[in-house]
Amino acid sequence: MADDLASGFQRVDAASDFEMFANCLTLIDSLPFFAECKRESYDLLAAGPGSRLLEVGCGLGDDAATLAKRVAPGGSVVAVDGSQAMVDAARQRHGDIAGLSFENADATQLPYQDATFDGCRIDRVLQHIADPAAAIREMVRVLRPGGVLVAFDNDWETLTIDATDRALTRAILNTWCDRFPSGWIGRRLVPLFLDAGLGGVVTHPKTLVSSDLGVADRVFSFFATAEGLVHAGIISRADADRWIGELQAADTAGRFFTSYTGFLVSGNRPVY
Repeated sequence: MADDLASGFQRVDAASDFEMFANCLTLIDSLPFFAECKRESYDLLAAGPGSRLLEVGCGLGDDAATLAKRVAPGGSVVAVDGSQAMVDAARQRHGDIAGLSFENADATQLPYQDATFDGCRIDRVLQHIADPAAAIREMVRVLRPGGVLVAFDNDWETLTIDATDRALTRAILNTWCDRFPSGWIGRRLVPLFLDAGLGGVVTHPKTLVSSDLGVADRVFSFFATAEGLVHAGIISRADADRWIGELQAADTAGRFFTSYTGFLVSGNRPVY
């Protein structure tokens, strides 16, 4: 399962197919559920004209571009990503926006001085970082006193799908979860925010329900995960075909069901 969406985002620049990752981000941005989560995260930053913001894990730069409009005039947004290919793509798409800059940087070693930013945002990035606590500490470090940190991320063991074979379904869904460096990050956000010294920590659970197998498979990689388990000799070809066939039949009949829960969390750096 090389270059898969679960484990591959941590090494995009070494991947054989950059467009797979870019297309995934574009798809997620197009879904109303994620669009609403993004809007709420922007509001939680409470940023306005003149604010200085940091976007960590900017991807193609679309969210950073939206934030740049919110802090204009007089504000700025610094957007960083661990992938140079993502930074290049973001600059190509949004490089002409005033007050917006893109840089290649490691989320666990941010190249900025303490207390530089009024707000910091990270969206579905911590799941791809093996040490998310280090990234959160760094974001807190670069926040000014009173600054806001906002994170949205997934808890992949909340992923559900209606299928008959419980053991097989658990094997496939748990494999998907465990392919992420931090597949449980959703449930860990609040404790990690508190450990990093943030106050006023609030969590907003967000549950996506889908009845469209085509879209759900593009987001959750059901079929690719099952195929990977077949190739690894963990499940049989017959079991995988039976499981996939059941999902396809449910979709055709209009009764396919899947859901997952992510968590939108905010906190403030205390003013001493």
